[in-house]
Amino acid sequence: MSQHEAHGTRVLKHPFVSRLFHWGLILGFLPAAITGFFIWLKPFSGDFQNLVMQIHISGAVILTVAVIYYCIFGFDRIVAFVRRIFSWDDRDIGWMMVGGGYPQKMLLGKTIPVPPMGKMNSGQKMMGIGMLIGGIILIVTGWGLYAFIPVAPKLAMYWFDMIHLVLGVLLGLGVFMHIFLGIYNWGEFLAMFGDGTQPLSEAKHHNPVWVENEIEQIKKDGTVPVAGQQQAG
Repeated sequence: MSQHEAHGTRVLKHPFVSRLFHWGLILGFLPAAITGFFIWLKPFSGDFQNLVMQIHISGAVILTVAVIYYCIFGFDRIVAFVRRIFSWDDRDIGWMMVGGGYPQKMLLGKTIPVPPMGKMNSGQKMMGIGMLIGGIILIVTGWGLYAFIPVAPKLAMYWFDMIHLVLGVLLGLGVFMHIFLGIYNWGEFLAMFGDGTQPLSEAKHHNPVWVENEIEQIKKDGTVPVAGQQQAG
């Protein structure tokens, strides 16, 4: 990881390939999720409902291309992501027990002690597990329904449809909550959809374990002053 000076010390939290992938999620998954609810509830009819389906398929194409791109050019980030979301300890249990302090802060206006987190908090890890497993199944069942309905056994397509529906609803609701909390934590939102950097002070507040153990200070000439990992700043 790196950091640079721009309006104070900042740290690189999200490299370009991860930011581009998240833009793919916004442009692909969100339209697919929103239109998926309309396809499920069928509030429209005729040509407009057909347009909704076309938007749904277009979103699925964008999402699929984004996933393929990330697998090719960001495989190291996928490995790191999988390692993080499946790495749990007592801090994560403690974080989940208090909901990261969000209910207390948003509903009661109280700030409570929260276990220190690494680069991802426990809620993000839960979301990550859901998106990894559920997203793969959602893509496979979606394209299966698109390509094989005319020729595949009806029972298989029925279960593909049910699985696609249930996962689509669950992941769609989860992503909308994820977006809400991302905007609530505006600095994190700007880091992901901006230049990837975050003020060091903000990173220390939200991700102190990550700052302490993983990021490295980078000199202006691009060299690391001390070999290995070190505390930044």
